[in-house]
Amino acid sequence: MNSVEYHYPVIGRKGTGGIFDRLPIQTLEKDHPYQFALFLAFNAIEQRSDAPHVVKEPAATFMEIASIHGKPDVEWAGDHNKDISADYSSTDKKDTNPVPSRFGIFHGAVVFPTWHRSYVMLIEQSIGNIAEQLARDNEADNPNENGVWIKAAKELRFPYWDWGGKDVPENGLPPVLYEEKVEIMATGGKKNKLSIIRSHFSRMLAESQPTLATRRMTW
Repeated sequence: MNSVEYHYPVIGRKGTGGIFDRLPIQTLEKDHPYQFALFLAFNAIEQRSDAPHVVKEPAATFMEIASIHGKPDVEWAGDHNKDISADYSSTDKKDTNPVPSRFGIFHGAVVFPTWHRSYVMLIEQSIGNIAEQLARDNEADNPNENGVWIKAAKELRFPYWDWGGKDVPENGLPPVLYEEKVEIMATGGKKNKLSIIRSHFSRMLAESQPTLATRRMTW
């Protein structure tokens, strides 16, 4: 594939049969077990060394999407701009001012809503595409579950945690974001307990508070 000609348009979740809400991650885990399992499956695939081949779309891998947020220092593969080299420079004021440079500048700028909207749409799009692939495979291998996994995949949206919720001062993060194991739904109506593999970002914040961890699972 020619990286200069490659383009991955950000369109969000299309063709899913309706408009579905983004749910609190606690609600996703408790009330939508199939969606929750597919959501964690995305994290598992992204942990694999062959993730770019499994995901199929170079621009839809987590590392590529993360580059938009600042790290790694590469241009996003889905941009059809012919300049595909990283433009970060420690001597360029656009990257070093205002502090904390481009890795956090949008969070304190007026452009944040429009930037973050497309960013979330992109990762939600990637998660949904992988979820639908897995759902089709699950139903093909388990005909008695036809209509269960694919429906869940189409309705899956990126979950959130409301850090401004009334229960946060007392309860802090929901357990699913820091517990060592998490229970998920598997095919055949069975449930599996998965060990959490913490990401580099998680370890950096571990001293201050429990945080969202990257999970690895065998599907």
